[in-house]
Amino acid sequence: MTAPHYHSHVDDPAAVGRRLKEARLAAGFSQRQLSFPGCSAAYISRLEAGDRVPSLQLLRKLALKLNADEEYLATGVARVEQAPPELVEAEVAHRLGDHEFAKQRYEQVLEATSAPGARAQAAQALGRLRGETLAEAPAEARPSGGLQDPTERARILWEHSRALAARGEREPAARYARDALALLEYADDRTRALPEVGAERSAGAAGSSAAPALHSD
Repeated sequence: MTAPHYHSHVDDPAAVGRRLKEARLAAGFSQRQLSFPGCSAAYISRLEAGDRVPSLQLLRKLALKLNADEEYLATGVARVEQAPPELVEAEVAHRLGDHEFAKQRYEQVLEATSAPGARAQAAQALGRLRGETLAEAPAEARPSGGLQDPTERARILWEHSRALAARGEREPAARYARDALALLEYADDRTRALPEVGAERSAGAAGSSAAPALHSD
């Protein structure tokens, strides 16, 4: 018999069970393989039948194991995925050459985030970091220095972000990290576009496109 629906964190126990079963089969897991201490194969069978309503904590653990979206399992609506702060920080650190910090943050994403897109991005980046030779880029490949260089501006924002994080101010730290990543992505786009313009790269041409401004906060 299906449990009465009085849990606000799920849309319907039977629908949750169907989505859980679909995600389990898509991942190639048996009920026993999906089970873990505190959640037996028999209990998973009851969840899939809609006879039990999983808590949010249990849904999160199941989603992590299945590499599924916990919000979708609970409600049938996939959440609009925003990169978690740890992933943003990892991306900035990676691009600025702080590879050990980047590894730590990518690993945190894999340990604590259930969003499939973020997990896949972290896993791919972590694999590249573990396998690549961390060599410095040739000096001639780098843009000119100074505050007009978006990479240097990103480095300033990143340092400010880390200082805020050290003081426990996580929200502004995450905001500055996102700004730093935007500048680094802009720098990448500009570097890719330069060969299409031609071999001549005057200072005026390099500075013609307006880079994002430093954060005003």
